[in-house]
Amino acid sequence: MFIFESTRIKEGGPILHTHYETDEWWYVLQGEFLIKVGDKTYNAKTGDFVYGPRKVPHTFAKVGQGEAKLIIGH
Repeated sequence: MFIFESTRIKEGGPILHTHYETDEWWYVLQGEFLIKVGDKTYNAKTGDFVYGPRKVPHTFAKVGQGEAKLIIGH
């Protein structure tokens, strides 16, 4: 298991990618993110949790002004 907090200042995020061995999840601590898992896109705000199962393409991007934070787990 790998869990970490990520602070984002600039908009954007990683490219669409797939994990074959681990699930991934995101918990928004502050700000707003677009999180895409498969064919669904979530507009995740403070307090929201999104789950991405292994072998499903996914990505996330910070949107909006100011600092944003999320906890990411694998």
